[in-house]
Amino acid sequence: MVLQGLQENAGDLSTVTQLASHYLTHLAIAFRNPGGPKTPQDTIHPTPDHRRIEEIGELLVQAKRSQSALRDLVMLRDGDYCLLTGLCFFPPTFVPARCAHIIPFSIHSTTLTFSAIETFSGFALDPETIQNHLNHPRNALNLQSDAHDIMDKHMGWGIEAISSDDQDRLSATTRLKDGDEIHFGAGIGGHQIALPDPRICNIHLAVCRVSYACGASEVFDQFLDDEDDEGCQVPVYFGGPYVSDNVLMRKLEALLA
Repeated sequence: MVLQGLQENAGDLSTVTQLASHYLTHLAIAFRNPGGPKTPQDTIHPTPDHRRIEEIGELLVQAKRSQSALRDLVMLRDGDYCLLTGLCFFPPTFVPARCAHIIPFSIHSTTLTFSAIETFSGFALDPETIQNHLNHPRNALNLQSDAHDIMDKHMGWGIEAISSDDQDRLSATTRLKDGDEIHFGAGIGGHQIALPDPRICNIHLAVCRVSYACGASEVFDQFLDDEDDEGCQVPVYFGGPYVSDNVLMRKLEALLA
């Protein structure tokens, strides 16, 4: 279809570049937004409370607006350790727990990104499903902070959901151990709390792969390094109040040129 369109328009690439720009903005950049709005987080240090298993219903309601409630739900589902490193979140030796959104929460009010995800996923994920699952265990896992940053800020790894024997098997794709499985549901609430949605896992992984394959991730990393070198005193991100999106896009376009 692309070749036919080029032939009909005498090789004019403007439509193709507009389409690429649309997906760059509303998928690659939206998923890489490192400074956008996050859900409120009370503390990164969880307090053990196994009685919370009785409060799953209440936590599901609270999780829509509370990062801590979502983190508690995911910990009840998966256990008290980082799914990537195996390190415990509780003393005496522990790492802080960060609740990672697979599709970033920062897109929660971005309807164009919802539409882009719907199209890019082959209409497997509609905007209503995305909105309902953004701050939900189906879109979350607990990680130690550095693993969270690599996933959230750098899109350095993702989760592939593989169908096997009528069940969805989730495998982690990381730079160090490509294809290693992640075992969800090992916590005391593992049979009561929903696992990550395979469609959400796969769309995140697909955006990561496309972003790296086309070179956008490398350019974005350089863009962020340049911002750090300039010593910017305010948070700079797409959709932010301090620097307009047009200015940020022009900087990205200059790097891509």
